[in-house]
Amino acid sequence: MVSALLNIAHDSKLRLSRVERIKKAIGGAVRNAGTLGVGWEEFQITYDPLVEQQREDVTKALFEVVEMAVQKGREGFVLLLDEAQVVRDESKRTGEHPLSLLISSIVALQRREIPLGLVLCGLPTLTGNLLKARSYTERMFRGEEIGSLKEGDAREAFEKPLAESGAEVTTEKDLISKVVEEVEGYPYFIQLWGAELWDAAEIAEINHLSTRLLDAARPEIYRRLDLDFYNPRVETLTPAEQDVLLSTADSEYPPLVVSKLNDAINKTPTNINVLLGRLVDAGVLYRIRKGEYDYTAPRFRDYLVRRSEAARTKQVPRRDGPTAIEQTLF
Repeated sequence: MVSALLNIAHDSKLRLSRVERIKKAIGGAVRNAGTLGVGWEEFQITYDPLVEQQREDVTKALFEVVEMAVQKGREGFVLLLDEAQVVRDESKRTGEHPLSLLISSIVALQRREIPLGLVLCGLPTLTGNLLKARSYTERMFRGEEIGSLKEGDAREAFEKPLAESGAEVTTEKDLISKVVEEVEGYPYFIQLWGAELWDAAEIAEINHLSTRLLDAARPEIYRRLDLDFYNPRVETLTPAEQDVLLSTADSEYPPLVVSKLNDAINKTPTNINVLLGRLVDAGVLYRIRKGEYDYTAPRFRDYLVRRSEAARTKQVPRRDGPTAIEQTLF
């Protein structure tokens, strides 16, 4: 994970160099934003001997990116990390601590007024990871909760790309209402539903998106959703973790209550608690409060029900063969 952070810094430098070359090639003027008031040799940072080299590597790499950004006419550099919940420290002191290294490096640079910012976006477990990585993290970050879109925003997110595509595609009014209801305002689902409907229309050689088309595309939509969005969240888990996770589909919900899970799962309460903790670490669940959990992915319970039913009938999702669109419309 530490090497991944260094790679991000290296890739950022390459991108800055490429942008500069393109600007020069087309004659674009670059505004001079000045230079940094400090050089790397002037940096004095107190290090923990156990992680000295790693922290120095990360801090220096970030400094060099900011330095290049300023030299290329930028005001500074902002590091944007999506799916940041995967960047977390190992519990053992001798393990890797990439999140702590990243935060301490950012802080060290910002204290010297280096124009560097950090934006982390991820699942709810990100907050807990930050608090474990460094004390008083809540004072270092401004938290923003990004939830599902409201109905009006969800409709706009579906309609606007179609309107701006330039394609002569019409949309049935009831279709948009159905899509907005099904996706529950989750942005990725809006993208997926829209993309699958677009592909379905091309397969059927029509330029009108309708509720009939949605009904025909729905099996393929959920097949894609399960294969590309949900399955990867489960396949990396151990068999014991998968057993507990799949068993949550038979427990009362929402939320997932530990006392109810103890009755529904054929494991000892101690074992269940340990496995729930591991599922939180894996980013599949998050703890609402003591004894209560929820899924990190939207409509995840529906997926678990589908997976359990498929397992009982020994149905395995496949990527080949005729699609539901082809079976229904032809």
